[in-house]
Formats: sequence, C-alpha cells, structure tokens
Amino acid sequence: MNQTCSRHLSRLLFALLISGLVTGAAWAQASKPPAKSPAPAATPAPAASKPASPTVATPESPDKVVLKVGDQQFTKADIDDLIAHLDARTQQALAAQGKKQLGDHYALMVVLSKQAELHHLDQTPEFARMLALQKRQLEAQAEMNERSKLTPEEVQQYYTAHAADYDEIMVRQFVVRKKAAEPKPDPAHPAAPASLGLAPEEAKARAEAIRKEVVAGTEIKKVMEDFKSPGNVLIEADARPFHHGAMPADMEKMAFALKDGEVSEPIDLPQAVVFVQVTSHTHADLKTATPEIESKLRPQKVEAAMTEIKKGTVVWMDEQYFAAPAAATEAPTPSAPVVKAPPKP
Repeated sequence: MNQTCSRHLSRLLFALLISGLVTGAAWAQASKPPAKSPAPAATPAPAASKPASPTVATPESPDKVVLKVGDQQFTKADIDDLIAHLDARTQQALAAQGKKQLGDHYALMVVLSKQAELHHLDQTPEFARMLALQKRQLEAQAEMNERSKLTPEEVQQYYTAHAADYDEIMVRQFVVRKKAAEPKPDPAHPAAPASLGLAPEEAKARAEAIRKEVVAGTEIKKVMEDFKSPGNVLIEADARPFHHGAMPADMEKMAFALKDGEVSEPIDLPQAVVFVQVTSHTHADLKTATPEIESKLRPQKVEAAMTEIKKGTVVWMDEQYFAAPAAATEAPTPSAPVVKAPPKP
C-alpha cells in the first residue's frame, strides 16, 4: 500500500511540476542569481572541557542551501515556497512521506529546463506562443485575486447581518428503527430473512421508555447498556454540533427551541422513531466563522468583478465562427441481427 501511494505521489508531483502549476514559484527562483556557497568556517581552537549543557534546537535558516543541480543552488526558502504553491492534498502527502520525491522531480525539471535552453527550444515560435498565453493566464488570475480580496469590514458586516446563522447546538440523537413492511409471500420463492427493526408500536414504546430514562437524568452509558439492541436502537454517546441548515427544517426549529439538557418529543418517521437531546447552545465567534464567510463572499465578489469588467470593455465576436455546432442528425437505431438456425444434417 505504501509503495502504491508513493508511486502515485511521484507521478502527481512530476505532473504538477512539468505542467507549470508551480510556474510562479519556478519563475521567482529563475529570476534570482544562484546563491553563493558559504565560505568554510575557520576551525575553532579546542575549548577546555565543560559540563555538557542542554541544547536548544534552533530553526533552520531560510537561506540554507538544501538542493544543488549543477551550478544552481536552491535554499530552504525556495523549496518551502514551491511546496506552498502545491494543492493541499499533495502538501499532506509530502508531510507524511517526506520531500525526497519532490526534490528528485524538481531537480529533473531544472535539468530538463537547462537542456531546453541549450537546444534553443525556448526560442521557438511555439514556445513564445505558450509563454505569452501562460503570462496572460497568470495576469488574469492575479487581477481576479486582487478584486476578490475581502476586507475585515466586509466580513464583520456579513457576520453581524447573519448572526443567527452561527448559532450552534450540541445534539445527541436517539433512534429506534422500525421494521419495514413485509412483502407478500411468493410461493415460487423462499421467504427472505426478516429485516431489522421493531414493529411500529413496539418501536414507539421503546423510544418512550428510553426518553423517560433520559429525562430522569439517568447516565447515558447506563441507558445505552439497558436498551442495547444492535440494528434496532441507536443512541449517540456524545453530542454532535449542528448549525442552522444542517437539519431538516421542522426538526431544526424544534431542536433550536430546546434549552440545555432538554429532550424533544419522539418524532414518528417512516423508518424510525427519533428524538434528540440538546446538551448546550454555543455561538461561533467572528474568528471561527471567518473562513466560512469568506468562502461565501469571495465568489460573489468575483462574479461582480467580472460583470463590471465586461461592462467597461467592448467585446465583439464573429457570431458565425463562435456559433454552436448544428444539431447532429440522429442515426437510426440498428435492428437486432437475425440469426438463422443451422440446417439439420
């Protein structure tokens, strides 16, 4: 399994580097002159022996050279910046498996780049066209990133206007499963094994009994033990957080109306009898809510920016050239081939 993951990471890293997803980091490095190798330090005179003192680990300098490819050197800061431009999943894989494969493939990319320069491949018209297109893409992305930036005031304003959305309750759920309706017996087929769940009236009575114990303050572990019935009864040992919009509307309204420690009435659903206990109410603060707010507002800002840009620029298209292709004529469905029986001998 580890070898499979390693091969997958290896292919992914090579594809990312060669495809230019980290071109920005590579260009930044290419614009820097190669770092000079540090001069060897003078050998200090031996000091008198002293009792060993505890050593404190110091962070590595960002200027430390960690990779050399021919006469080019790359510092810790260069590679850290390269990793920062990779997607989150690849970063996690590197954290788990180490950076060796990244170093190997980045070194290979540098070697290939150098070879392309020696063969003057960077001076071909095709290379110039690709470079111009990539430059335009990077410029467009940079502009959109700039226009989609959110100010602290915008985030605060949204948070204040949607304060109720960030109310949260801790909910423990209790579920008593109901048996599905038995199909009519079919003499041609043997009877299927009985499905899990209790008869509707029995399920309702079991839910009422469990609720009575919970309301009485019985410890949840004891309730779970007393009413243990795998496949029929589900009792959550720990409450889970729910915010507005995470539950069915009718259940959400009922749950948010409960006070800390209160238990709802049983809800008779087609598949089960369910009730909940709210253990606490909380409210996400601005810092906690900010990532979610930004994920909601940023697309809106991007869309508004695109609309504004289009309004301020005259764009003309040749309608004939950019027209949708004509609808293809549906081919007749071929009939099934006729298979003739072989003649009798």
